[in-house]
Amino acid sequence: MTAPTDALQQVLDRLPGHKGNGDKWTAFCPCHENPPTGHKPSLSIARGDGGRVLLNCLGGCATADVVEALGLEMTDLFADAPPHVKHRTRARTSVTAGAATPSFAPTRQFVTAYPYHGACGHLLFETCRYVPKDFRQRRPDGTGGYVWNLDDVPRVLYRLPELLAADPAAWVFACGGEKDADAVAALGCVATCNPCGEGHWGRLISDSALHGRRLCIVVHKDVVGRKHAQDVGRRLHGKATEIRLLELPDAITGAVNDAADWVEAHDGQDNEELAALLLALAEKAPRYSPPAEAEPQDAPDDTETDSQAVLVVLANVTPERLCYLWPARIPLGKVTLFFGDPGVAKSLLTLDMAARVSRGMPWPDLPGERTTPGGVVLLSAEDDPADTIVPRLMAAGADLRRIVVLQAVKHINGSSAYFNLTQDMPALEDAIRRTPDCCFVVIDPITAYLGGTDGHKNADIRGLLAPLAGLAARYGVAILCVTHMNKGAAGRALYRAMGSLAFIAAARAAWLIVEDDKDPLRRLMLPAKMNLAKHPNGLAYRINERLVDSIGPVGYVDWEKEPVLMTADTALAAAAADPEHRTALDTAAEWLRTVLAAGPMTAKAIQDESKSAGMAWPTVRRAQDMAGAKTRKQGFGAEGAWYWFLPDDVAKALNTQP
Repeated sequence: MTAPTDALQQVLDRLPGHKGNGDKWTAFCPCHENPPTGHKPSLSIARGDGGRVLLNCLGGCATADVVEALGLEMTDLFADAPPHVKHRTRARTSVTAGAATPSFAPTRQFVTAYPYHGACGHLLFETCRYVPKDFRQRRPDGTGGYVWNLDDVPRVLYRLPELLAADPAAWVFACGGEKDADAVAALGCVATCNPCGEGHWGRLISDSALHGRRLCIVVHKDVVGRKHAQDVGRRLHGKATEIRLLELPDAITGAVNDAADWVEAHDGQDNEELAALLLALAEKAPRYSPPAEAEPQDAPDDTETDSQAVLVVLANVTPERLCYLWPARIPLGKVTLFFGDPGVAKSLLTLDMAARVSRGMPWPDLPGERTTPGGVVLLSAEDDPADTIVPRLMAAGADLRRIVVLQAVKHINGSSAYFNLTQDMPALEDAIRRTPDCCFVVIDPITAYLGGTDGHKNADIRGLLAPLAGLAARYGVAILCVTHMNKGAAGRALYRAMGSLAFIAAARAAWLIVEDDKDPLRRLMLPAKMNLAKHPNGLAYRINERLVDSIGPVGYVDWEKEPVLMTADTALAAAAADPEHRTALDTAAEWLRTVLAAGPMTAKAIQDESKSAGMAWPTVRRAQDMAGAKTRKQGFGAEGAWYWFLPDDVAKALNTQP
């Protein structure tokens, strides 16, 4: 292979990752590719006559643009150019938080950036607009800069937080692009669009924010725009309450092609008047007519019926990509269940996860892969925020500014009460919306928030968990419910979660948290149910302590690097076969019943008594359910205390003051 000339070497030096074959090379085009992109490089580099450099982008980029992106001049491609013609090379531009124009767009002028936010307001990506008309997408890199691609970023509706916060009865205007949506929103109306332009609605991760809404599709008056409007109507038929197709009328000043044109044509008119005119046009616009095969069949004329099936043609259903909070383990937009005996550090495990989410720290099985920090909502019925939750989060390295505890619900009449899933779901939704970038909710244990619902009745629990699953899907958050195991000694892990089978049925993923039968200080996190993907390997961890300023030693989760291949069923069978393990729990349960026979006691007092009796506190906590003991908190904040009591002493516990 002939050695490159100075001109050729200068070009190759500016193309990282280039590959050569004879007198030809390939590389990623600096105008439109951001390696690694998962496909073959599109830029061809070759030696021409006289040693000049030949550049050809298979993606259609102009040679002048490629040269400019490399920080060179066209004369730099000629090996024998005389010195007085040669230009000084320029350094390539880098993209930072303040730079609007990427290195692949040197001949374009930046106009604006349209931000796409998640349901809770966190920035997912931006679409940058240029003149001559062009668009490029970028996403935050977590360090104040941007990456110019949307790899692994969920495509969401434009202005999604505003859409979710809007009056459900208001018209929603689906426009052809961001400029149109902003023009309509400036009038005070609700507007949105999909990213990447018309014809790409199917790339959305979800359009569920438009389900049950009155939708007016503003039609861009060209072939592509009309086809796009029909596609959106088809995809949302049977999901939106009402769909209308609106082609805005031309103005006196000229033709109107889209919403931005229409607003501009009425420049100077009062926004309220213009909004009223737009809403009136929506009311009069023709309804969307679905294809004949999507029409529900009317009942025969001679058949009387007061009900009719609502059918959804699967060809009209938009496929949605599944996203994860913890890849392959905790899905976003779904309910996940943790279950296990008391004392296996389930709560500590959830706080370790909360800390990782708040800082964007890597997950234990994905070291080095940082994520975008997010907000967390905690509901904890068993641990006090001041002496337990906050110290544990500090030990785990959490950003406490991103984590909130839903401690109580305040009603209109001014009264406060503990959160109740049967009637306070709007309060949980409010907490998610008010927590910036919220993506993780923990309910620990879920049985403490059932209100008067019988936890063993399948129908009642299904009715309770369905709205919870809907909330997770609507906001794209991962909701993790924690519960204990029932007292069964054998059987599959799926049947060991406490209460109704509806708990395990509602969860899309369920994890068993259990002691290692060969090492009581080692805990296992094992998959018991994975509806959405194949079962990943389990993980193992230990509880260690580290010093926290002004507090002292605090427990934290210390993960092991190696995966655990044991199944949840095998782990439970091993634990049931260990007679010493059962004897320790039996002994602790009998001791606990004896101690509580005299009446309720604080958890602190029981812990002190267990030390005097030579009982291991973790064993006593695991024996709580076996003993039939219940817990209830009396008082608020630092003045409150957790009481343990036997069922016969419930009334006495309720009247006991700390």
